[in-house]
Amino acid sequence: MAVAASHQVVAIGSEAEVAGFVLAGVRVVSAATASGTRQTWDELPAEVAVVVLTPQAAADLGDARWSPRAPLSVVLPTSGPPDPLPGPGEEGAGG
Repeated sequence: MAVAASHQVVAIGSEAEVAGFVLAGVRVVSAATASGTRQTWDELPAEVAVVVLTPQAAADLGDARWSPRAPLSVVLPTSGPPDPLPGPGEEGAGG
C-alpha cells in the first residue's frame, strides 16, 4: 500500500493576521502588497493542499483562487464585532 505524500498548509496575508498559524505547523508567508500576494500564490509548490487567506489577500488574488489547479483556499472572517442577535419580537428571534 502506497503512502500519500505529505501535503502542506500555507497562510498568506499581513503578518499581524497570519503569524499565529505557525503555532499549528502552518507555513506562514507575510504578503503586504497585492503584487506580493499574487507572487506568493503563483510560486506555491505542488505540495500545498490548503491555503489560508486574509480577506485582503483573497481580494488581491481575485479569480486566481478558482483555477482548477489551485489549492483549496479558505478566507479568514473579517475582524470586528459580531452582528448582534435580534431581540424579542424582532425577526429571527423565534419568539
